[in-house]
Amino acid sequence: MLGPVRVVVAGVEAGLGPARQRAVFAVLATRAGQTVSRAELVEAVWGGSAPASADGNVYTYISGLRRALRKHGHDLIDSVGNGYSMRLAARQLDVGRFEELCGQAGGLAAQGDHRGVAETLGEALVLWRGKAFAGVPGPYAEQERGRLEHARLRAVEKYAAARLELGAHVEVAAELSPLVREHPLRESLRELLMLALSRSGRHAEALDVFADTRETLLRELGIEPGPALRAAHAQVLTGGVQAAPPVARLLVKPCRAATVGDRLFVGRVAERALLRERVAEVQAGRGGVVWIEGEAGIGKSELLAVALSDVDGRGPQLGWAVADQLSRRFPLRVVHECLGLDRGADQPVHAAVERICAAGPTILVIDDLHCADDASVQLWQRLIEMTRRLPLLLVTTVEPGELSELRRQIVGDVVTLPPLRLPEVELLMSRLVGGRPGRTLRRIAARAGGNPLYLREVLNAMIVDDAVEVIDGIAHVEESHAETAPRTLVAAVERASKSLPESTKDILRWVAVLGSEARVDTIATVSERPVWYLVRAVAVAVAADVLTDDGPRLTFRLQLMRDTVYAGIAAPTRSVLHRRAAKVLADAGASESCVAEQVVAAGIDVEPWVAPWLVDNVDMLSSRTPEIAADLLELVLDSLDLGDPSREVLYTAQVRVLFRLSRDPEAQARHALAMSTDPVRSAELRQLLAAIVHRHGRRTEAVATLTEAPLPDDLPEAWRLRHKALLAHLGRDVSDLDIAEISAKAAYHEAVGDGDDFLAAHALQTRWLVDSVRREHLAALRHVDEAIHALGAEKSFAGMRFDLLDNKMFTLQNLDRLDEADQVLAAATELGDLPFGIQVAAAVHHYWRGRWDEALRCLADVTESGPSITYAGLLDAGPAKLLTHGLSALIGARRGDGAAAAAHLEAAEKFLVTTSSERENFDFLLAARALAAVQAGDQRWALDEMTPMLHPEYDGMMLRHQWLPVYVRLAMVVGDHERAEQALAIAEQEAAREQVPARAFSGLHRVLALIERDPEPGLVAVDHYRRVGRPAELAATLSDVARLFAARGDTEEARAAMTESRAIFGQLGADWDLEWTATRRIR
Repeated sequence: MLGPVRVVVAGVEAGLGPARQRAVFAVLATRAGQTVSRAELVEAVWGGSAPASADGNVYTYISGLRRALRKHGHDLIDSVGNGYSMRLAARQLDVGRFEELCGQAGGLAAQGDHRGVAETLGEALVLWRGKAFAGVPGPYAEQERGRLEHARLRAVEKYAAARLELGAHVEVAAELSPLVREHPLRESLRELLMLALSRSGRHAEALDVFADTRETLLRELGIEPGPALRAAHAQVLTGGVQAAPPVARLLVKPCRAATVGDRLFVGRVAERALLRERVAEVQAGRGGVVWIEGEAGIGKSELLAVALSDVDGRGPQLGWAVADQLSRRFPLRVVHECLGLDRGADQPVHAAVERICAAGPTILVIDDLHCADDASVQLWQRLIEMTRRLPLLLVTTVEPGELSELRRQIVGDVVTLPPLRLPEVELLMSRLVGGRPGRTLRRIAARAGGNPLYLREVLNAMIVDDAVEVIDGIAHVEESHAETAPRTLVAAVERASKSLPESTKDILRWVAVLGSEARVDTIATVSERPVWYLVRAVAVAVAADVLTDDGPRLTFRLQLMRDTVYAGIAAPTRSVLHRRAAKVLADAGASESCVAEQVVAAGIDVEPWVAPWLVDNVDMLSSRTPEIAADLLELVLDSLDLGDPSREVLYTAQVRVLFRLSRDPEAQARHALAMSTDPVRSAELRQLLAAIVHRHGRRTEAVATLTEAPLPDDLPEAWRLRHKALLAHLGRDVSDLDIAEISAKAAYHEAVGDGDDFLAAHALQTRWLVDSVRREHLAALRHVDEAIHALGAEKSFAGMRFDLLDNKMFTLQNLDRLDEADQVLAAATELGDLPFGIQVAAAVHHYWRGRWDEALRCLADVTESGPSITYAGLLDAGPAKLLTHGLSALIGARRGDGAAAAAHLEAAEKFLVTTSSERENFDFLLAARALAAVQAGDQRWALDEMTPMLHPEYDGMMLRHQWLPVYVRLAMVVGDHERAEQALAIAEQEAAREQVPARAFSGLHRVLALIERDPEPGLVAVDHYRRVGRPAELAATLSDVARLFAARGDTEEARAAMTESRAIFGQLGADWDLEWTATRRIR
């Protein structure tokens, strides 16, 4: 009932028929055990508008329900007099279970058990799958919907209050903010939000909540805030709200981490000592990286288990995850597991790491990193950067040859585990068999090549077969057993799994198929075996050291074991198992990604239930795992009949997710639009299609796409505003600046006359754009401020307001009023979560200000979340992604992180550069490509990479002057004086257009210094950069000036300039620049 009304019997959903039949069922189920008359049912379903045939309809619906339930072996509806009664226990109904859990939470609250309250209410709230009685008509359902929604809100508030007492104030504040927006008149929610903000140290925001509450209540109800809210306000004002205790310390440790004890672990003395030394260092506040590699079975995981066995939460915090092939298609899954985050957690990972490290020194371990998804690997690279400044130790294991590029970038300990030495092999064998190995066992040992896993698997099998006999302390094996012993590790593992009883092998197959969702109760459902039977079979697998019992989860002790079992399942059988698992997990309410994983693994035979399930879950799936959503949508759409009503919804979802992934879904968008019957869906598709067409540079066609059909009268206002915004953007043409300025003036006066604040602001933004292209930045600043003022405080204009703040930052940067730009960024942050576009703008600003870690944090947010399909997402996603990857690659290259740079350069290859907006945001990518060429030793290639900046088509909003000194330095190195002179002409042109000497002025002086080989113009730029606060450009200019001083014999000046340059590069973490300047030392 807490969502769409459903009945699930033994994992199979019973079809309840049409909406009013479901309404009859809902009444009987929620009043189970009571007799409900036919007249009451009529009233509940139709109210005062019942047709004459209502009584007969009720009889028909009861018959339909009985047939549906009897198909599944249940006869629950009894006829009682002139009514009906349903035999159903309260716990069999999610509403009953929810209310029972809420009652239990009340008792726990009375005892002061805040953790118990949080856990109980968390379990209660998980039962909700959407709006109560979703899709059920009638006054009874409407009344119950309201009652249950009120109960849900009360539960949410008590859940939040309990978690505040446990110290989760940051998380509670984030969760309550959207609820307050949904229920603006609910004072109790606002009170909790104020407390959460204040306890998080965000006192100003807490006071803002009260001010907004008071304004809202006066405007909507004409009343003042109640006493509880006023008391909370007083507490915040007087500082009476004390921070709650910190959140629980991180301790995530898989059971696999404890599978081998000291008795069976031999050797590796130096490696154990190294790991324990690094643990001591992180405990003292120094971060680090340990990279452990070795062949399968060599003992990497066992080394971690033994060396970190005493990290139990009393010392450093610990997060530990094991990557596997199953999770490879789901972005960030292994990192989320490592940090104990829910799958698809909205909090950016780097922010979670910052929060965890603030609570104390932290060790993060990923075993088998080479099996992790690409997003987790890339994020791990960023976390390596964070070890420089956080008490954070990162430990990973990989197989040889995997992630070699990342390995080369490791600044830390790289440990290669060699085979065990012969004395260590014999010691291990002695411990396994209970005696010194005899001649035959030593021959088997030689076959192992020092691999401890091979030895364990072979010897364990012999022990099980009673093939080992110990006489006088010597372990003997018959020659025949030596001959039949497996000769490879894979064969040994395969033999170990095949030697188990059939019931256990059946369990292993299900564990291999289910992956992270392998639990005894789940396997019982999918296999239709009793739990007692499975427990016995699992015990055999655990005793054989094949499985580990990780709390509720079952996992293979080694990934190789899982791979061997999975590969042994015939492909048709594997598909059947995956389909069965998908259905069971869906019915159990498992996460969208878990269900999708199973459906995709099953292959092309998509079952009928998948399409309606996907309709309900596609938005969340697309948000959290867009790649798998795209694959699943294609699979499901190919399976649907042409008349299936799900096709329309799913085609739209496919266009949306492909657009977000920056693919080219033009054909799908046209097809979806042609079949769409819903006005909102049609509006969204038309806007998406226009944006797609615009990405390809077909502006006129994009405008025609938006305007070829009138907007329907019942289209919601939010979609009208999006239509207006996109149309205004597409209609903006600044190819002729004079005409654009005249048109903008006319549009502004027309909008003011019509009272249209949005279009007035848009016209002023066009004036800003014209001014910016002309480099008239003072006028641009005036017009963008007027545009921001024109929008006022209207919340529906949030997207445009953020866009204008982005514009203002751009202008202030060009005026070198960087402190003011910092203030604009702070003001934007206070407005709420920064959208995609302004996050990228913030990263650029941090880059030039020398705050490269801040820049990477902004870019990490963008990379994790991606652009939403909103005002900024429709207009700027492509250009912003070019800028994102370009800036990320440039920072990576300058910091010596070639793996990160290469990954972003490769990711950027899929984006076309066709529109003017994309050309304007292409500069960081060109600079990053050029630096990659320099690092590869090819200066002329680097010059060629940057040459497009000289073309006239890039003369617009691209700030070419900030890259011209780099370009000229390259041209002078390779002796291309013609291109150097071309760049000088552009630098002079850019500087002449500046009304106030700023960036272009400084850039020109750097170019003059390089071409004229005279340090004096360079010193003018140095003074300017030092005064306004541009450390990256200051360091580069000082380096050039130092060389110029040295060339004319001014050694002291040269040394002073180079020393300052290297000091700044060191502060930036620009390791490559430091290495490069080291080769240019002044002698």
